[in-house]
Amino acid sequence: MRSKTTPDDKRSHLEFIQGVINRLSSNTFLFKGWSVTIIGAVFTAMITTRNNDLLWLILGIVLIFWAIDAYYLMLERGYRKLYKQVAETSSEKVDYGMNIGQFIKFSTWLEAFRRPVLLLFYGIVLIVVVGIIINNNFDISLLIKIRN
Repeated sequence: MRSKTTPDDKRSHLEFIQGVINRLSSNTFLFKGWSVTIIGAVFTAMITTRNNDLLWLILGIVLIFWAIDAYYLMLERGYRKLYKQVAETSSEKVDYGMNIGQFIKFSTWLEAFRRPVLLLFYGIVLIVVVGIIINNNFDISLLIKIRN
């Protein structure tokens, strides 16, 4: 049994990490697709049934998918940092470790939450939904009574 690792071992380790990164990346793509499908279906149900209370459900769906997508983005970034760390490690010290605990914290999830790719995708939907909620719940007669 050999005790030293070789450059091929390091390459294999990097391939393992890259495989995880690829799966996480495809998961975020799938989440965006599912969110568009579900939000579209609930919007359609809202329009057909004329039930504006479904907007609150859409708001919840947007926030849940945003949080899950941010979680996967956080994990992906953690594995990218692990990849960089392993790439910079000498071949003799490769241990096939896949632990990214040192790279992820609650603050890194919040950072992922605010990434432009997620802000553009979910932020626009969120602004539209909140705008519709405000428009549907705002009663102009209250404003007129206050002025008089």
